Amino acid sequence: MLHYYVLFDNHTDAMEMYRAIKATSRYAQISPTPRELSVCCGVSLLVKEEDVSFIKELAEEQQLSYISINGLDNEFNSSRHRYG
Repeated sequence: MLHYYVLFDNHTDAMEMYRAIKATSRYAQISPTPRELSVCCGVSLLVKEEDVSFIKELAEEQQLSYISINGLDNEFNSSRHRYG
């Protein structure tokens, strides 16, 4: 199963995107960046596949920065793949 991660240059950009997504009542979870995708600050957002296009549009409309949105076929561990 593919999990979709939004990657960022820094924690501030990740938190801005997280708040913007949550304000629309869509799913987003703050997550450590998987090692396979670790080209960023270490914080990513785990999002649903069906929301990827919406998130790209939201980022453009609100001028939110992100590196990329990547799908990864990895085993999800709910205690490891989230903060807090």
